[in-house]
Amino acid sequence: ENLKRWGSVPESMLTLFMTISQGADWGASIEPLRPISAFAVFLVVLYVVISIFAVMNVVTGVFCQTAIESASNDKDVATMKQVNAKSQKVAHLKAVFQEMDREKTNFVSFQDVKAAVHSPELKDFLESMGILSDDIWTWFMLLDTEETGLVDIDAFVSGCMQLYGTARSMQMAKMSYENKLLRDAVSDMREEIGKEFATLKVKLDFHQEDF
Repeated sequence: ENLKRWGSVPESMLTLFMTISQGADWGASIEPLRPISAFAVFLVVLYVVISIFAVMNVVTGVFCQTAIESASNDKDVATMKQVNAKSQKVAHLKAVFQEMDREKTNFVSFQDVKAAVHSPELKDFLESMGILSDDIWTWFMLLDTEETGLVDIDAFVSGCMQLYGTARSMQMAKMSYENKLLRDAVSDMREEIGKEFATLKVKLDFHQEDF
């Protein structure tokens, strides 16, 4: 009965298929081949081993590919969320700027900001950035990078995007701005002292010539 499993090519192919698909016990299937040929037994075992490893590789490959695609999709989704969140922030900042720019000049001054500070739109915006009412002047100075007293919509949006976050970000920016003012003041003082020393040196040289 067992020998019939290998009696013809079709029967042998069916037996091989059954051994790797759990349709038959492959250990029992090779028993009739032991008296006939040890090489045949070796080929059957080799076939089973290769088939099992091939199936495992396919399954592992499918699993890995699925995991990679899932991670890639998650990354794309996260990127899209970040882009959408940034677009929403930019749109909100433009709406706040237009709220302050009542004369539609595409520029706002500190007076415009001060006049609009009590509006619900700007008040909610400042609270979202962690900016206190005492920090409004510093906030405007940080946005006015060209020191013209006016801020256009591009400078407003880019400056606010850099400061967007907690009050700690605002405090750090405030400290940075104050340090800049201090450096400028020290530089001006050094120039004035240099001029005074130069004037004093000229006077001393003049008096020495008199003596």
